[in-house]
Amino acid sequence: MKTDLVVVGGGPAGMMAAIAAAEYGAQVCLLESNERLGKKLNITGKGRCNITNNCANEELMRNIPCNARFLYSAFAQYDSADVMAFFEGIGVPVKTERGNRVFPVSDRAFDVSGGLERRMRTLGVRVIRDRGEALLIQDGVLLGVKGGREDYLAGRGIVATGGVSYPLTGSTGDGYRLAGAAGHTVVEPRGSLVPLCAAGALCGQLQGLSLRNVVLRAYENGKKIYEEQGEMLFTHFGVSGPLVLSASAHMRKFGSASYRLEIDLKPALDEQTLDRRLVSEFTKHANSDFINVLGELLPRKLMEPFAELTGIPPRQKVHDITREQRRRVLELLKALPVEITGPRPVAEAIVTSGGVSVKEVSPSTMESKLLPGLYFAGEPWHDPQRIYYTAKKREGTVEMKESKIYAVAIDGPSGAGKSTIARSVARELGFVYVDTGAIYRTLGYAAFSRGMDPQDAEAVTALLKTLSIRMDYDSDGLQRMYLGEEDVTDKIRLPEISMYASRVSAIPAVRAFLLEMQQDMARHRSVIMDGRDIGTVVLPQADVKIFLTATAEDRALRRYQELQRRGTPEDFEQLLAEIRQRDENDTRRAAAPLRPAEDAVMLDTTGNTFEQSSEIVLKLIKERLCR
Repeated sequence: MKTDLVVVGGGPAGMMAAIAAAEYGAQVCLLESNERLGKKLNITGKGRCNITNNCANEELMRNIPCNARFLYSAFAQYDSADVMAFFEGIGVPVKTERGNRVFPVSDRAFDVSGGLERRMRTLGVRVIRDRGEALLIQDGVLLGVKGGREDYLAGRGIVATGGVSYPLTGSTGDGYRLAGAAGHTVVEPRGSLVPLCAAGALCGQLQGLSLRNVVLRAYENGKKIYEEQGEMLFTHFGVSGPLVLSASAHMRKFGSASYRLEIDLKPALDEQTLDRRLVSEFTKHANSDFINVLGELLPRKLMEPFAELTGIPPRQKVHDITREQRRRVLELLKALPVEITGPRPVAEAIVTSGGVSVKEVSPSTMESKLLPGLYFAGEPWHDPQRIYYTAKKREGTVEMKESKIYAVAIDGPSGAGKSTIARSVARELGFVYVDTGAIYRTLGYAAFSRGMDPQDAEAVTALLKTLSIRMDYDSDGLQRMYLGEEDVTDKIRLPEISMYASRVSAIPAVRAFLLEMQQDMARHRSVIMDGRDIGTVVLPQADVKIFLTATAEDRALRRYQELQRRGTPEDFEQLLAEIRQRDENDTRRAAAPLRPAEDAVMLDTTGNTFEQSSEIVLKLIKERLCR
C-alpha cells in the first residue's frame, strides 16, 4: 500500500497527528493493533479524560519537571487554548474545573476518542488494524513502515506508539524498536505520574481511604519540591490519587535521595485558627475519650492510626491532655508524615519519562535529526521488562541487548489463594498480573444478567459475538474488568457469579474464543497468570508452573471469612457445598479440565497464612528464573 504518511499508533497523539496531516491535504494511513482506538485515553481521569490545562504556557512549563525547554516551540505553535478550540470544533464541548483542569462536558473519555475518530473519518484518514513492526529504510532514506499484514510505503512516518505504562492498553514500547532502527539513543524509561510505595503500617491501615481538599507537600532530602491541594488515596502499598501522581513527577532521584510526604488535613485553617478549634473541641468534650473527639476532626478510618501517631492513649480523657500533647495533635493535622520508599513499577505509571533522546529530535517539528521524514509524537519508549536495548552509534550500526520475557503460570481450584498470592508476587517481581478467572467471571456475569442458562452452549456461544470484554488497570495497579463500557470488577465477585463462571468456562467454544486474548497478554511482557488451565493450555511453555491447592474445608473457611469481612456473610456449609460442586465441574469438564501440568510444582496451602504461601511462591519463582 502506498500513501503520503504512515502513523503508527492510534492513541490520542497518533490520532491528532493523523488529523493535522490530513487537514493539510496529506493522504494518511494510521496503523493500530488494538481492537479500538484510544484504548488508554478511555480510562484516563477515571474515565473522564483530563484533556489539557486551561492556563498560560509559562504555567505549563513550570509543571514539567524535566526538559521543559524542549516543548517551548511546540506550545508556542499550539497551546492549550488551541486544544480546547479544536475539541469544541469537532463537537466535544469542554469545561474547566478546579486546578484549571479541562474535561469534556459529558465527563466521558469515550466522547473524546469518539470525536477524534469522527474527525479522522471526515478527513478520509484510513485506519488499518495492523501493527507497525519495522521501519523500511534504504541507504538512509525512509521508505515506509513494515506491518504485520503488508508494507505501507510512504516518504514520511510518525511513531506514536505510547510509553510502557498500562501495557495491556497496547503501550508495550514498540516505538523503541522503530527508533532504534533509525539509530536513535533511548534513555531508560521510568514511571512518571506513578503511585508511590510507603514505609510503615500507616497506609495499609488506611487502605481505601480517600482524602479530598487536602494539601500535599513533597520533600527531597528535606527540601520542599512540590505543594498542591486536591485529592489523594491510601492503598495497600502506599499512596496514590491525583495529588500523589503529580508529586511523583518531581521525584526523580530514587536510590540517591530520600523522599517524604506531608499531608495538611486542615488546609483552610492556619495553625493559630486550628489551635483555637482544638481548644474549643477539647473544652466542649472535656469528659470524653480522646479517640471520640477525633471523630469531630477526622474521617472515621483515620481516627485510630492518628491517635497512635500522637502517642496519646485513645481512652485518655480529654481534660487530661497537656498543652504539649495538643501541640502534637496540631502538628500532625497540619503535616501528617508519609515516608516514601520508591515508586510503583513503570507499568503502573500514567505516563513514561525517558525514551528517545530529545537531543536527536527537532523541537520545532518533532522530526528525527538522524532519519529525515521520521517524526515522533506522544511517548515512543521501550519496555525494560520486555526488551531492554542500549542504542549506541558505532560505525553506523545500533548495538542491541535483548532480555527475556518471563511467564509464570499458577493454577489450582477455587479458593486456593491463587489470585491473592499471584497479585502480591507480581508486584514484588515487577511483572504484570493477569487474573484469567476474571475474564470468565465477566462472561458469566453477562449470561447471568441476561437470564441465560450458563450450560446452554449454543446461546452462550452466540452471546460471545455480541460482547466487548476488556481488562485494564487503574492508577493503583489493580485489575479492572469491563463489559462494554461498564466496570463490572465488583459485580463479578458476587457468589452467584462463581457458578455461572464455572459453567460457561466448561463450554469449548468459550475457552477457544478467550484463549488468544490470554496468550497475547504474555507475548509482549513478563506476566504472572492464574487460572485453572494456564500451565496446561494457555501457557504450556511457561517458565514456571505452580499448582496451588488446599482442602475444600480450608478453602471454604477462607471464603467464609472473606465474606464476613465484606459484610456479606454466607452459610459455611453452603459455601463448602458450592466449592465441592465447582471442583467437580472444573475437573470433569471436557474443555481443558482442571489438572496440574506435568512439570508443575505442587503446593498445598492448607493451614498456611497468606504471607507464608506468598513467601514460598516468590522464593520458588526466583529460584526457577535464576537457573
